[in-house]
Amino acid sequence: MSAALMDVRFSETEDRVVPFPLSGQASTIRRCARELENVHGDEALQYWKTECRALAERLTNLGCSEEAVRNQVMSFQTEVQVEMMRRYSDRLAAEAQDGYTLNS
Repeated sequence: MSAALMDVRFSETEDRVVPFPLSGQASTIRRCARELENVHGDEALQYWKTECRALAERLTNLGCSEEAVRNQVMSFQTEVQVEMMRRYSDRLAAEAQDGYTLNS
């Protein structure tokens, strides 16, 4: 789990609601990162806004405070960016490995 998720607070009350823990949403994070790699410009911006607003709406509907929603959306954005960087790094490593094969 990244540092962005280490200290996310959902509620200040004793009855804590953990409606959408990002640590369990790896498939959503990967899907968004993959989609953002394939769209650019205004299309990418609109996709990104739609995903973040949908997350915020789900959390709000579950009763999360405005602060908790904001923290979760920011953490989600960070996690998607980290996933995009990981995917890019993996591609670079694969390309470098292909270029450095030894002759038999």
